[in-house]
Amino acid sequence: MSGGRAPREVRGQGDATGGDGIFCDVCGGGYRDLLFIGRDRLYGVPGWFPLVRCQDCGLVYVSPRPSFDEMSRYYPQEDYDLYNKAAGLKDRSLEELGRLLGPRKGLIERYRRPGRLLDIGFGDGSFLYFMKETGWDVTGVDANEKMVELMTQAGIDARAGQLEDAGFGDGAFDVVTLWGVLEHVQSPRRTIDEIGRITGEDSLLVIYTQNAAAPEAGLLGPDWFIYEVPRHLYSFNLGNLERLLAAGGFRVVETVYETPLYYCQMNWQYFKERRLRRPGDVVHTPSFLDRLVVKGLSKYKKLVDGHRWSSAMTVYAVKGQGVRS
Repeated sequence: MSGGRAPREVRGQGDATGGDGIFCDVCGGGYRDLLFIGRDRLYGVPGWFPLVRCQDCGLVYVSPRPSFDEMSRYYPQEDYDLYNKAAGLKDRSLEELGRLLGPRKGLIERYRRPGRLLDIGFGDGSFLYFMKETGWDVTGVDANEKMVELMTQAGIDARAGQLEDAGFGDGAFDVVTLWGVLEHVQSPRRTIDEIGRITGEDSLLVIYTQNAAAPEAGLLGPDWFIYEVPRHLYSFNLGNLERLLAAGGFRVVETVYETPLYYCQMNWQYFKERRLRRPGDVVHTPSFLDRLVVKGLSKYKKLVDGHRWSSAMTVYAVKGQGVRS
């Protein structure tokens, strides 16, 4: 089931409260267009999810939005690969982790010396562990209780649940990072506001997220892997992300663009599954056709990497007076 562009919905204007997804969480607008009605294509959990675009700021979001408790059924809690990676962190050399995570660390340290860092949605914990071992005072928050337990056993301050429930004090952190997380939270506005409360003046906020301004979004529609409903509740472009950050007191100082090859692979997989009726795992067991297509997509990746039409972006923002709008 999928839909095209629907007539404009008129819901009135209101505050961006992050309620049930009726109003835009960035600008509070209630006018939006229906892009399509999607389903869970990654895990196949039943359900249909309308994806809409705000006519005022362009934010793409699921509306109505499932609650935090409802969302738990769309996240596999028994991800043993994730657990194995976390349990084996101490066995991985800093050199190995540095090859993977050194670029992130390097960009952060262009703006801030080692201090107090919070990673929201820390996944397998590798970034937290690496930063701890290289001189940072680290803390993490994640919805996966098993991962929190493993990180605690590794000597890292880790807390379960949503950021707003973690109980951090005012100005507790110098750097906050969200690597592929902001699109998953219930209300980006509430999350940014809370980050503003728990960080001090001149603190650094780093957000890696997908770029809804990428050409593939318009070309592929429901086959764009990055929409990833229902787990990706929001899809940003730089303009509405800057607007959200400014409202929370942050100013964007740098944006790094990239197009991961994995995104290209999954775009092709979703496209061929639905439009060509050709199933198959492009990443792990590619067919001859898959390899040919991915080779072509790798050239596209090189063409767009580093430009504003790339499929992902990392935004570096500094908290400061006079920024809030």
